[in-house]
Amino acid sequence: MRRALLFAVPLLALTLTGCPSKPKDGSCKSSEDCAEQEGFGKVCVEGRCEECGQDTDCKAGFVCRQNKCVPRPECEKESDCPAGQTCEAGRCVAAAPKAECAADADCGPGRACEAGKCVARAPVSGCPADGKYETIHFDFDKALIRPGDAQILDQDAACIKEQQPKRVVIAGNCDERGTAEYNLHLGQRRAEAAKKYLQNLGVAAGTLKTVSYGKERPLCTEHDETCWSRNRRADIASE
Repeated sequence: MRRALLFAVPLLALTLTGCPSKPKDGSCKSSEDCAEQEGFGKVCVEGRCEECGQDTDCKAGFVCRQNKCVPRPECEKESDCPAGQTCEAGRCVAAAPKAECAADADCGPGRACEAGKCVARAPVSGCPADGKYETIHFDFDKALIRPGDAQILDQDAACIKEQQPKRVVIAGNCDERGTAEYNLHLGQRRAEAAKKYLQNLGVAAGTLKTVSYGKERPLCTEHDETCWSRNRRADIASE
C-alpha cells in the first residue's frame, strides 16, 4: 500500500504540472483562448486577442479597422458617391468645381487666370505699341539682374502677358572690351538671365528666344565708361 502511494504522488504531481494554464495577458493561439480573458477582444489575431480581424467579426453597420470595429464610412472611394460628389474622410461631399485654368496661358488674349478662373486682365499702362520693350543693363563683366533692372523686367513681363506676342527676342550685348568670342558668351548669359527672370514672372518659355551679338552692335563707340555702360545691355522686342 505504501509503495502504491509512493508511486501515485509523483504521478499526480506530474499530471498537474503537465496541464498548461490558460493565458490571461491577451495572448492566444486560437479564439477559444480569448473567450474568458477580461479586457481583451474575443478574436485571436496573430497571437493577440483583438476586437476583430475582418469586417465579418463586427456587427452590422461596422467594419474592422486596425483590429477595432468602427462605424462603416459612407464611402471609401469616389465611385461610392453619387454624381457630382467626391469621397473625403469617409463622407460624400459636393465636388469642387473644376478649375477653368492653371496659368494665364490657358486663357485668351487680354485675360488672366485668377483662382482657377479666366478673368479680364487689368490694362497695363506704358506698354509699347511697336513691340520694343524697355532695355535692361548690366555691370561690367556681369550677367546678374540688378534691382533697378528687375523693376524694368517686371513691367516688360506685364506688357508681354497683356499683349501676348507670338515671339519675344532677348538680345544680349557687351561693350568693346574683351575678345569677340568671350563677349558672345557673356552676351548669351545676359540674355538667358533676362529670359529666366521673365519666365519666373509667368511669361511662357516658348514665347522667349535668346540671341547674343557680343560687342558687334554697340549703341555708341566712345571709349569711356558712360558709353560702355550703355552697350552692356539686353534688348527685348517682339518679332
